[in-house]
Amino acid sequence: MRFRELHEQVRCAVSGFLHSFVARHVSEPRLAAACQHLLGRGKLLRPAAVGAAALAFNPDAHPDRYLHTAAAVELVHTFTLIHDDLPEMDDAEMRRGVATVHLEHGQDMALLAGDVLFNLAFTALMDDRSLETGEREVIARAFTHSVNSVIEGQARELALSPEHAALAEVEEIQRLKTGHLFACALVSGAIIGGADFVGRAACERLGLLLGQAFQIRDDLLAVTSNNEVAGKSLEQDEVLNRPTMLRLFGVKGARKRFSELCGQIDDAIAALRAPRAVLLQELADDLREREK
Repeated sequence: MRFRELHEQVRCAVSGFLHSFVARHVSEPRLAAACQHLLGRGKLLRPAAVGAAALAFNPDAHPDRYLHTAAAVELVHTFTLIHDDLPEMDDAEMRRGVATVHLEHGQDMALLAGDVLFNLAFTALMDDRSLETGEREVIARAFTHSVNSVIEGQARELALSPEHAALAEVEEIQRLKTGHLFACALVSGAIIGGADFVGRAACERLGLLLGQAFQIRDDLLAVTSNNEVAGKSLEQDEVLNRPTMLRLFGVKGARKRFSELCGQIDDAIAALRAPRAVLLQELADDLREREK
């Protein structure tokens, strides 16, 4: 199986699972609608990364082994998007090709929907009986670490002055806001696939690099794409005067740093001791070539 086939399988499976899962756990109609608004609409690359890592280390891993964890990653990611889009944060109007949750369902429901999805991520993990108790505990710790990192990264971004931002600070924000959730997805998948400590550590490093490259690609798309193609509000960083790689170095400098990171990503994958590491290479290739 190639990554794009796996990606489509995971996207369909996770989308179907999440809509029924949320419907079972959220009964209030307005809240349920707000929770469902963005689910399954995105690329679902992070859930696919869970499957890719699991199969990279264990090519015979059954999809049921990583479905709950992949769904939990998507619940966490969607929670962060809903809260990031709020007027108090990025004040975005579009996400995943539709109006943001707070515009469609109100700020009150958007706040609560994000809270619910975050909580349901851990419910999904705890409900997974295909994993051993020890596996669930290690994966849950990886989730809490990644969520804390995303929140801290958002706080640092809000506090950082673009006029005085240094490269190290911007890249740390990229690692915190984007890299750690990719790392969580890959490490969780590696755990499911039976990777040892060395393999898990290698996946964490790879995830952090992927997150940095992903964020720079986002910054570049902000000047080469448009909202309709990207499915989200691309201009917010510029409107809000946020520190980005583009603001520091311009398009040429951002492309150079992106290329450097892609080289590091390829080296990290080449060093992985996994039977089907090619799946992670194909994931990385898709991320670097994406147009939205």
